[in-house]
Amino acid sequence: MFSLFFAALLVGYVLVHLRLLRFEEHLQKLAGIRGLDDRLRSLDDRLRQLAESMDKVRLDRVEGQLARLHDDLEDLREATTDVRHAVVQIPQPVLAAPSEAAVVTVAPTAETAGERLIGVVERRLLQLGYREVQILSRLDEARLEQDLEVQVECELGGMPVKGRVRVRNGAVLDVALQTVAQMFP
Repeated sequence: MFSLFFAALLVGYVLVHLRLLRFEEHLQKLAGIRGLDDRLRSLDDRLRQLAESMDKVRLDRVEGQLARLHDDLEDLREATTDVRHAVVQIPQPVLAAPSEAAVVTVAPTAETAGERLIGVVERRLLQLGYREVQILSRLDEARLEQDLEVQVECELGGMPVKGRVRVRNGAVLDVALQTVAQMFP
């Protein structure tokens, strides 16, 4: 009986010993997790530093774009001051109260197609900042629905400018002008 108890005790000891060996292997694997935890912390720190540096890059990029926008707005303001001088302002007519004795009737003036095209071309060139606009092409026989190239001479910044203006259906399509200084070698 004692031998049977001793054999059972020996088998129990072997089973407990095998369990302890497996448990030690498991603990060694868990010890590797501690190393993983340290590596994850260092990776988290590096990602945080990278994110901070990217934020600085983004801010620098946004600041650069804002500076460029500011410069563009300055250029736009300068251009609009030039255009403001180019726009012809027509004063509002002063209307007098009609009296019973004086009734004035104004006959409507019929504007020809050529005159309308000249007005359209001159208005567009004045909007672009050109001065002293002279139409060289004859537009007496012109029709509004035609495609026309109108030869013009004008000034821009005190320099004479020559070229052409393409017109279709009473609207300016293209303005191709260059200074006289560029025409001569």
